[in-house]
Amino acid sequence: MKKYTLLLTSLALCSALHASEAEKVNAMVMLNMENGLANIQKGFLYNNLDLIKSGVDIVQKENATYHNREVIKSILPENKKQMENLALITSKRIENAADEMKSYLALKQMKKAHNAFSDMVNACTDCHTLVRGW
Repeated sequence: MKKYTLLLTSLALCSALHASEAEKVNAMVMLNMENGLANIQKGFLYNNLDLIKSGVDIVQKENATYHNREVIKSILPENKKQMENLALITSKRIENAADEMKSYLALKQMKKAHNAFSDMVNACTDCHTLVRGW
């Protein structure tokens, strides 16, 4: 996992050399969110509650970047600027799912916590689908 993270970080940094400042920030935020999601998934697979919680904390910290309309506008591709509201709504969906996960984890309701994790990943995918034109 460390080699994988190091490789992703290296690739992100290399591509960032030719990117704008907003693109660099976005690349690092996305990389960190991906790491948080991976920690959550791994925590569920290995029944490691601390790993799940740390993953949720990472996702929440990084997702906060997208609570600002100006940041969203600076990150979206030129032909996708009109999707600012969608990105903001997606960011709120991720935040709500993360809060829901924390509540269910505190109650030891792992199935419901995992469903909240699925909602989080679905929110990410919905935004990527529209922004990337999948």
